[in-house]
Amino acid sequence: MRLTRELGAWTLAGAVGALLLCWAYPRAAPFSPPWRISDRQAEAIALARLRDLGPPVARPYVVTRLSHQLVLDRRLQLTLDAAGDRQLARLRQTGLPDRILAWEVLVYPPEALRDDWAYRAEISTTGRVIALQQGVESTVKGTALDRRQARARADAFLRTQGIDPARYGEPELRAQQLAGRTDLALRYPDRTAFPGLAVSYGVAVTFAGQRLTGFSSWVEDPQERALKRSMQPLIFVDFGEIVVLYLLILLLAGPFLRRYHAGEIGVARAGQLFVLVAGAGLALVLLVKRALSSTMGIHFASVQQITWLFTMIFVIFNVLPAALLAFFAWSVGEAVCRERWGAKLAAFDALLQRKWSNATVARSSLVGLAAGALFAGAAAGLFAALRGIHVWGQFGGAGNFASGWRGAELAGAFVTFALPCFLTVLLWVLPSAARRLGRALGLLAALVVWIVVLPGPVLTQPLGWGIAAAALLAAGPILLFLAYDLLAALIAGYVSYVLFLGYPLLSAASGSLRIQGWLALAVGALPLAVSLRELGGRREFSYRYEDVPPHVRRIAERERQRVELETARGIQSSILPDLPPRLAGVDVAHAYLPATEVGGDFYDLMALEDGRLAMAVGDVAGHGVSSGLVMSMAKSALAVQVTWNPEVEAVFRTLNRTVYQAARKRLLTTFCYALLDPRRRELLYASAGHLYPYRITSSGKVEALISTGYPLGVRQTIAIDPHLVRLAPGDALFLFSDGLIEARPERSDEQFGFDRLEQSLARHAGASVESLRDGVLADVSRFTANAPREDDQTILVLRLPAA
Repeated sequence: MRLTRELGAWTLAGAVGALLLCWAYPRAAPFSPPWRISDRQAEAIALARLRDLGPPVARPYVVTRLSHQLVLDRRLQLTLDAAGDRQLARLRQTGLPDRILAWEVLVYPPEALRDDWAYRAEISTTGRVIALQQGVESTVKGTALDRRQARARADAFLRTQGIDPARYGEPELRAQQLAGRTDLALRYPDRTAFPGLAVSYGVAVTFAGQRLTGFSSWVEDPQERALKRSMQPLIFVDFGEIVVLYLLILLLAGPFLRRYHAGEIGVARAGQLFVLVAGAGLALVLLVKRALSSTMGIHFASVQQITWLFTMIFVIFNVLPAALLAFFAWSVGEAVCRERWGAKLAAFDALLQRKWSNATVARSSLVGLAAGALFAGAAAGLFAALRGIHVWGQFGGAGNFASGWRGAELAGAFVTFALPCFLTVLLWVLPSAARRLGRALGLLAALVVWIVVLPGPVLTQPLGWGIAAAALLAAGPILLFLAYDLLAALIAGYVSYVLFLGYPLLSAASGSLRIQGWLALAVGALPLAVSLRELGGRREFSYRYEDVPPHVRRIAERERQRVELETARGIQSSILPDLPPRLAGVDVAHAYLPATEVGGDFYDLMALEDGRLAMAVGDVAGHGVSSGLVMSMAKSALAVQVTWNPEVEAVFRTLNRTVYQAARKRLLTTFCYALLDPRRRELLYASAGHLYPYRITSSGKVEALISTGYPLGVRQTIAIDPHLVRLAPGDALFLFSDGLIEARPERSDEQFGFDRLEQSLARHAGASVESLRDGVLADVSRFTANAPREDDQTILVLRLPAA
């Protein structure tokens, strides 16, 4: 019941968002033109009407693109601000709003350069011809034409084009003297007046010598330079997006290489996304290449050559980096996101695995679709509200489609450029920032990055308000991701993108344009369409073991092993004693530095009832779990045996039997055991393959206490040779493992060795047991330059009281 209410609320919210979009968009973009013709229709109109100027070009190369008059757009915005929206209809009567966006049709002869078009036409989105021009080379000669003849021919020509010269005032004649002819332009000023419109405008008829070359509209704005300067930040924003794209790739490359080397990330899904983004980008550039390449400032190549040069540049510097960002963002972001928010990837994983028919995909799709409509309506409402404080969105560019497949352009542009940024922010920036800064500050950091990467669907004048609007609009997909999952956020982003930027298509008077807009929107609704029957069901998408990517299985296995090793280390630490600084009047210091989580060394020091001390140091071959297990058994057997019978022969027999039965020759164990009588100052000791302990006298003499024998576990029985040594007051005993003398610098075979150890012991002989221990360890660390330990290092130091 709760789920039904939640989905119903989202459906209602989506409907409200769609209604708000329909109401607010025309108010936010009052100069958005009515789209009655497509580019193909505009091209057909232009080619037919250009016959009035001359014969058609054989094998023409035709470029049709949208021309956006940014300065005129801004001028009309400022004019309407001053006059008020009630004057909008009157402002439209001037015909200037129809010139903001128009189809520009350029007809080139074969292999012509970019500026050498044969014919040019401008067709408004309603189908009205705004300009027809014929290109005549400057080297063509012609006789002069007097003003009276030019006026008569111009008036007649305008009438044939459906333009009434009576609407215009007396034309101004402008002449341009070329080497072989004089070109004329008769500029007719429009009589239509609008209060506060500080521009002059009209229509011009041009002649090349005596040849009439067509007509065009003209606008003169005395503040054009100032308006252009005010719009310069918009250009830097577009350039900044490309810079940020490359910066994100560099930032993600390091974590990708590190995690990939550690086996923490996979590339199969990331490879699919790379192909998807690259394919969409390639399709996009093939759609727009002819229109956009004609704007490139290359004058030495033909139009066809520029087209393919543009394609190559766009693919290399735009499409491939976007695909690479998607690859890195998913690879790194998936690993980061799964650490805390793995469930948020379930619906998207199901989508990639083509397992759409489940309630997980259906519900996320419905939420995303409804949220997308709500976000689009909120965006339109926000820009409509900003109009109240004279802040305008630059909506002219929002409808700046460059091909005959506008719906495909919308879908391709989102997949190519928006999708990688969505993945970067939602999967990498947000989880990483939330983990380090907390959810609130992480959300703020994600918003900041989002604004930099995706500054918004429409920029504003002044630009600062656009940043604030982008922050409000970016919060929607991020909060939706936190509340639901990745699929819902992506669908919401796509749907809001298509609804908001494609609104001119969806509301176009041309049926073909509307179909393209709705087809683009249908792509976002496709996941819901194929999973709709599961919307109210209980069939959720759940991960099976084979569904989990291999690198995720590796991460889980490593985490399991890490937990087990931590547990084993904790158990081992609890087995090893934490010795007091003095025991039975003897000063004691010890150190245990394992090379891995679980070490193979062990030590112990126990006070016996008769006043003696039993001390031991052992070393199981290697290090890690297997060595740690044998070490734990040997240490436990030692504690039990010393409690029962601490004599040297009994201890060695018991430990040898334990190791022999548990490990045999697979894990050799060396062992040194001694009984110290502090009152009589006697030491009884023996060694089973272990390094000899050292006696350090108060005068600084270092003496090895030699004792030989097979390591534990080599034979079923062990033969030992205990030695008794008498000690002097203040003598110190130093027991250790071979990890100390075998320590070496990184990428070097030179070991610390016995000589350096004996020199270190002699140097620190007069110090306390703690200083002796620390001094030896410092000397070892200095020699190895703090290189990672290759073996466990164990030290046990005892000093008899001075007389």
